[in-house]
Parts: sequence; C-alpha cells; structure tokens
Amino acid sequence: MTAKIVEVLAKILEGININQISLDEISKILSERNEFDKQTVSAAFSLIYDKILVHKISGAKVRDKKAFRVLTDEEKEILGKENINYLIYLMNVGLVDTDDMEMIMEQILLFPEGDITKEDINWIIFISLVDFNSEILPGSRVLLYSSDRIN
Repeated sequence: MTAKIVEVLAKILEGININQISLDEISKILSERNEFDKQTVSAAFSLIYDKILVHKISGAKVRDKKAFRVLTDEEKEILGKENINYLIYLMNVGLVDTDDMEMIMEQILLFPEGDITKEDINWIIFISLVDFNSEILPGSRVLLYSSDRIN
C-alpha cells in the first residue's frame, strides 16, 4: 500500500495542476475507477493536506519552475528509460522538483547493482514526503507518534 500512495499522489496532482479539477472531483474519479483502495487514497489526500498546512505555517520557499536537472549518462543507464519517463511525469505533475530529484538520484546511486524498479522509486519518494519534524500538531496526520492518543 505504501508505495502505491505515490501513484495516487501523482494522480491527484495531475488532476489539480494539469487538468485543473477540484479535489472533490478527483476523489470521485479515483473512487469510481476503483484503481486504488480507499485507505491508500485517504492517506494520499492526508499527505497533501499536511503539505499544504506545512507550507502555510512555514511560508515555504517559492520554487523556480524553470529549473531542471539534467541526468548524467551513468544515471540514465542506472535508471532506464521507463523510470526516467516516470520521474519526468512526477516532475510535470508537481510531486517531484529538482531538489527532490537530486535526493532521489543520491538514494538510487546507493542501491546495490541491479535493476531499479518503479516501486523502489516510489518508496524513496514516499519516505521523503513523510516529514516527522513538521509543525503539524500530533494526531493530525496519517502516521501517529507514540505520544499521540486516540480517544
């Protein structure tokens, strides 16, 4: 389920940024397609709301939309065409930016020799999305701290 959240996030952001439809409509479309289970979709929406709240609280920096990262020949060889296209898609929908791409490539270069899968990339992205040091109040996210209480 966890790696699938990245795919749901990409679908949500594609709807918002490219197709310019509301979150309600995106939610309806995702549930009609029955492509992802309800828990995964809920977790993805929760992450989006958390990120929106963090950006409002912290006054997050404005990112340069024109900036891009060029992959080296070695990185292209390691990733493969399918994964490169997937990462470009994630950049186009706004889930990954150039800083994220740098972090992803650093992590991928640490992998042992072998094929990098889409699921490996999703895990790296998912881990980067879950910010345990954010200013969001405990109990208001998908992941709970040991100090959180459920009443």
